[in-house]
Amino acid sequence: MRPNTVPRWLSDTALVLVGIVIGAAVYHAVYLHQFNQLMMMNMDLKDRLVQYQAKTEDLLRYKNHKTIIRSIDLHIYKSSSDADIPQADETEIRRRLLKDLAGLKGRDAFQIDEYSKLVEGLLARKIYPDINAKDYTVQMRTMLLTEGVLHVWVDVKTYLPTNLSFQ
Repeated sequence: MRPNTVPRWLSDTALVLVGIVIGAAVYHAVYLHQFNQLMMMNMDLKDRLVQYQAKTEDLLRYKNHKTIIRSIDLHIYKSSSDADIPQADETEIRRRLLKDLAGLKGRDAFQIDEYSKLVEGLLARKIYPDINAKDYTVQMRTMLLTEGVLHVWVDVKTYLPTNLSFQ
């Protein structure tokens, strides 16, 4: 049997250094997780701020007009197979949809039938490309106008191209 040739203090120092490295790795992982959550919360709050500012601006602009569409409220349904759409992607889809529907603000509420056909044609399986390296398809489910607020419900699914031709 060979005697232990490594001094005791050297093995203790190595053990302490390994503990320091593992502790730093765990601390860094926790830090990155918290930072990621903070970033997502910040993005969500910025999006809400922009929405509230736009809604306030529209309400102030159209406060004396009672029979027009003053604001648009968007409700997004995710299909059960695509329940994992990230919050950042949903925020970008919401932003693009509101930009597409912004032309309806200030329109006469009594002509909603014409607008519903227009929106249905606009959102009939519309593809929003390149949202964080993914494509999404949007289809209008229904819309409702109450007290100057146009509520639009849409289905959002991940776009999968069906016509693939290889040469």
